[in-house]
Amino acid sequence: MNNNDFFNNNFFKNDPSELFKDLGKQVYNQFSSRAFPTNIYDKNDAYVLEAELPGLSKEDISLKFEQHILTIKAYKKINNENYKSQLNERSNGELERRFEFDDIDKESIVANYTDGVLYVTLPKQINEDDKATTISIQ
Repeated sequence: MNNNDFFNNNFFKNDPSELFKDLGKQVYNQFSSRAFPTNIYDKNDAYVLEAELPGLSKEDISLKFEQHILTIKAYKKINNENYKSQLNERSNGELERRFEFDDIDKESIVANYTDGVLYVTLPKQINEDDKATTISIQ
């Protein structure tokens, strides 16, 4: 065997990124199947969060706000125990996401769930130092 034959092997000629192409898709699909699409809007006096959670009832969803973190948990159960799966792309089990917000009036947070979308309004805490003060002239 010639020393040059080792480096002429097809293994070294292939693009290394090709080795990981399918692995990357598998990892992405695994993580993305556990996440749910979310939008967050800043409306000056509040943040509005919209999370897509289709196919759930509001009883399947729980919300908690603690130490500046909004946690959304949902449990999705797909009942197909009587069948042998041929293709299984729908996620099954617990879904969870966390979002950090500063200066929220946690007592005024409001949430509703309509047509598979969770809407959470997080009013901003009004800092007394930021309020306008009228100053009288003497």
